[in-house]
Amino acid sequence: MVYPVPKTNNVVNSITRQAKYEPFDLQVARGQVYGHSNVNIFGYNTAISSTTTAQNATIAIWENATAYTFPASAANLVLVSSSASDNTKAAISISGLDANFNPISEIILLNGTSSVTTINSYYRVNSMSMVVPGTSQVTNVGTITASQGSNIVAQINPGIGKTQAAIYTVPAGYSYYLYQVEINTDNGYTGSQMYYNVLSKNNNTGVQFDVLQQAFTSVFTIDRSSTPFFYPEKSDIIWQIGTNNSSNVQVGAVINGKLIKNNPDAGNTFPGYF
Repeated sequence: MVYPVPKTNNVVNSITRQAKYEPFDLQVARGQVYGHSNVNIFGYNTAISSTTTAQNATIAIWENATAYTFPASAANLVLVSSSASDNTKAAISISGLDANFNPISEIILLNGTSSVTTINSYYRVNSMSMVVPGTSQVTNVGTITASQGSNIVAQINPGIGKTQAAIYTVPAGYSYYLYQVEINTDNGYTGSQMYYNVLSKNNNTGVQFDVLQQAFTSVFTIDRSSTPFFYPEKSDIIWQIGTNNSSNVQVGAVINGKLIKNNPDAGNTFPGYF
């Protein structure tokens, strides 16, 4: 007799279910560990300089060479593209948090250069990506922004298809464990320096930290897989960069960690340390 192979999430079960070993990280990536998920964050900016950031100052690694401002309150987002090619066939997925830091998401259809408004009210936006392109396109043609008033809270640059912002807020009821950070730049000028900073605000206590400040020349990596940094629920985290170089420096960030559901029976009184 041939027995059917059990499946989870429409994927053939891990060999772990057959009492054999499989790496824990792979099980998490496959959605087989309750309350655990990988959170991979990517950031990119092409115009970091001492002119855009001010001498020795740092700003978020995101689509604009300006400081990032979190929304002051939950509100609808207004989405618009700079190109009519991102027409009503184009669909954008938005993932964020409501006023209580609970996860919310939706898919919204664009209308080219005409604005459209979300149904949900967002207090934070963690990611935004294209799930369906415009007519005869393979990705977004224009710059797509999601704004609350004049404040851009998320942006997709032309041809990229998703946000590339090293900005993240931990949802209510979860904790974020940071495993690895890699910052790559094309800075190679004699005497120039890059400045790395992680800015975090614990919205439970209202306390803001400069978690880590580090000077480097072109590449910075850190591996915390054996002792992950812990960020408690409702923490805003911004990975920032600056330079004393007056010429534009391109900066890319790869950030990896795990989002783990809190134990409601434990009371979750641990305030979190960075």
